[in-house]
Amino acid sequence: MNSRIMQRCLPLAFTLAVFSVYLLTTTPVVYLGDSGEFTAAAFSLGIPHNSGYPLYSLIGKIFCMIPMGNVGFRMNLMSAFFCSLTVLLIYHVILKATHSAVCAVSAAGYLAFTPLFWSQTVSAEVYPLHMFFVALIISLLWQWDQSRSFHHLLLLVFVTGVSFGNHMQTIMLAVPVLYFIISGDKKAIFTWRHFAAITFFFILPLTLYFYLPIRTQAGTAIHWGDPDNLERFLSHVTASAHRGSYVLSAHGSQYVERFTEALKLIAHQYGVLLLISIWGWVRLRSVRWKILLAGIIVFDLIYTVFLNIISFEITPFTLPSSVVLSILLGIGLNDMLGWVKKEKRVGLKVKGAFLTGLCAIPVIGLITNFSYCDQSRNYTAYEHAVNILRTTPSDSALFLDGDNNVFPVAYGRLVEGMGEGVALFDRHNVIFQWRLETSPIVFVGTWDEFQSDIIRRVIDAKVKQGVYFAVFNPSTLLVPEGYRTIPYGMLRKVVPKNPSPGDSKDIWRYYCEESFHDNFNRDYMNREVTSHYFFRKGEGLWLSGKRRTGMRFLTLASQIGYNDTSIHSDLGVFFTEQGLFEHARKELEKALNYYDDLSGIHNNWGYYHHKRGDYDKAIASFKEAIKLSPKNHSYYNNLGFTLFRAGRKGEAAAAFSKSLLIRDNQPQIRKFLQDKKLRLFS
Repeated sequence: MNSRIMQRCLPLAFTLAVFSVYLLTTTPVVYLGDSGEFTAAAFSLGIPHNSGYPLYSLIGKIFCMIPMGNVGFRMNLMSAFFCSLTVLLIYHVILKATHSAVCAVSAAGYLAFTPLFWSQTVSAEVYPLHMFFVALIISLLWQWDQSRSFHHLLLLVFVTGVSFGNHMQTIMLAVPVLYFIISGDKKAIFTWRHFAAITFFFILPLTLYFYLPIRTQAGTAIHWGDPDNLERFLSHVTASAHRGSYVLSAHGSQYVERFTEALKLIAHQYGVLLLISIWGWVRLRSVRWKILLAGIIVFDLIYTVFLNIISFEITPFTLPSSVVLSILLGIGLNDMLGWVKKEKRVGLKVKGAFLTGLCAIPVIGLITNFSYCDQSRNYTAYEHAVNILRTTPSDSALFLDGDNNVFPVAYGRLVEGMGEGVALFDRHNVIFQWRLETSPIVFVGTWDEFQSDIIRRVIDAKVKQGVYFAVFNPSTLLVPEGYRTIPYGMLRKVVPKNPSPGDSKDIWRYYCEESFHDNFNRDYMNREVTSHYFFRKGEGLWLSGKRRTGMRFLTLASQIGYNDTSIHSDLGVFFTEQGLFEHARKELEKALNYYDDLSGIHNNWGYYHHKRGDYDKAIASFKEAIKLSPKNHSYYNNLGFTLFRAGRKGEAAAAFSKSLLIRDNQPQIRKFLQDKKLRLFS
């Protein structure tokens, strides 16, 4: 009796223990990245970025209503909950395969505390729910393989359809799962009655996507892509806007690099235990199960390498592979345990030590990775949103660009009602969509021209009340003629060119910055926001005359954003402007080590050489930038200014002419040409 009770209680106790650890380490508020968007979308029953994630938003709304903590924490709780259920499902799969609770706890517990998997429990993201479905599909495949019941197969098909309501990456399971079913029982699919039933039970849960047009028509706060007609609906669900830049868009060497990086990531998660997972695969008796599990890993790698270009530091790739490897780890450990038990030459003490070692596997992962995954003191995203909206007075206008600006502010405004007197404009027109009070927007022209026109209208209407930009790269800003932007706390403020901009030195006193100084592990996104915060603070202090303190913050920004090319580029440009050429050179060299846009790096080097008066090197750098990005008009402008300073006026005019062919609406460039009496080339 005691043994049966223990067998029943062990999975529950194990899952609760894992969930408790996740609760200790989860972020207490909204997180950076997509977390703010997903939380705001769930709270408002809105539509986040493609493919829309209707199931996630619906389940998320339930978690938003839990009376515990703030809404951001409740959505983080959802991630911890589904990751815990995933661990429980993996435990049961291993237990069924091995009949060893010790091996099931060891392997599933190790998965729970691998850095990649654990990191998904601390914030609102779609991947925990996706991992839950991957584990559930594998579990249902096991049940069907044992029973060959058509009802079990229909349940599997229905769950698979439901999983598409959360993440389209489920499609990568199609080939190995279909192989497994067909190789096990062809009649399960290839009779017309079975095929009709399977089709019905697969399509039925896909009706979840009717959520998108319904909520768009209802006027939800977030309706990314406005998917309320067939064209926009299909575009949003299939992510057609991103496929061209994501799918098979790299070069051969980049694929090799991503494949190598993916393998390193997997190896880093499992270390020497990866060898035991491989041994577990070898020891699998069923060839069908070998092909199924290997197929999931192979297609996961295909998705990671060929169907994506996002950095491994931003998106948690290879999670399905980690789930599969944990199952194989349990099987491999069980095979080793069986050998130890049977081997007569192994003494009782050694056998006991081996069992103790198995139990210690998840504990080692817990202890080793706790500080790395602990985000319980991370208020960065929340403080970032608060600081942005504290900078902007009521009745002002704020343009936002970059996920780590837009999404925290989306949470602050839509969930907690921050800054309701501020007119918000998302520069990509997806969340805070562009609506003007004066009249409907009617415009014919390119997207860049439309964006410039909107910015001009807003500045003309709101410059007295205040117009601000929250951007990580101010060099991309194009303000109308007669205006310029100046540093204003964390933001850039639009001011007329001639009058004095005033002083913003007191703004920093009103900012929240506890998380920026706290000592916890920061991922790439947290490093980006923190380093830019210290950069802006150092910049402001330096420009206000407090150069020693300013340099301390600028140095800190460089250290925190050690692998962020944008922060090193910004520092390089700033130091160049201030004549600190040695500091500038060091920062630009760091930017070269971590670049994601080499053309921008060459452009910054061109500016560096131009300011030093080395025009030949500047011209060479700008030409290299143009070679890599021939449609960037600003590179041609920079080349033109340098050629003009070098006395090569004819070449300068040619460079400006090419710039105007790319972007015609540049009154400042046309005025420069007129003042300097340079003739445009046709």
